[in-house]
Amino acid sequence: MRRINWTEAMLSRLAELYPVETTARTASVLRIGVTAVKAKARELGLEKLAKSRWLDRAGHISRHFDNRSYAEMACDLGISRTTVSRMSCKLGLTRSRAEGYAMSSRVRREMVRRERRRAIFGLDPLTRLKVISHRAKVRIRSRLKANGYITGVHRNILYFTEATCRKARLEAKATRLGLSFLPFPEDNTPLSNAI
Repeated sequence: MRRINWTEAMLSRLAELYPVETTARTASVLRIGVTAVKAKARELGLEKLAKSRWLDRAGHISRHFDNRSYAEMACDLGISRTTVSRMSCKLGLTRSRAEGYAMSSRVRREMVRRERRRAIFGLDPLTRLKVISHRAKVRIRSRLKANGYITGVHRNILYFTEATCRKARLEAKATRLGLSFLPFPEDNTPLSNAI
């Protein structure tokens, strides 16, 4: 390895270029190796200035740190979850254990809701979460509710009114799956989706 004689001109050029240019670009301008540039910059205490893209990402992380998970912010920014975690550490952002639990609970609830909606519409699941014990029953209950049937406090009982257009084949299929049908009660029995 050849020894480099650093001149004043080279040092001033290094101090000018290193913070704003890539290390490879600085090395090519000075006509020396990248390792030598890094070593001299470290010796002089020179550091890279933050790039505008990094600043944009840091701003997004700072703004959304309290209400978004690392994975959600990573998805927003198009970077990895680890990068978001490292950047938040650099920015001095931390979460307490309770805040971390609250965030993961919210994310899990949203995931479960999404998986349930996919199951109701007959789509394949996106995760391995088991959110529905009996898919066929949930789907048929959803179809019946869309046709005007009303579910009560007991999820296996569906009510119909005089205005409900009853579907005999759908009711027969639902009965085989364990659902039962009753006329809508006239008294004030609490029902879950009754308006």
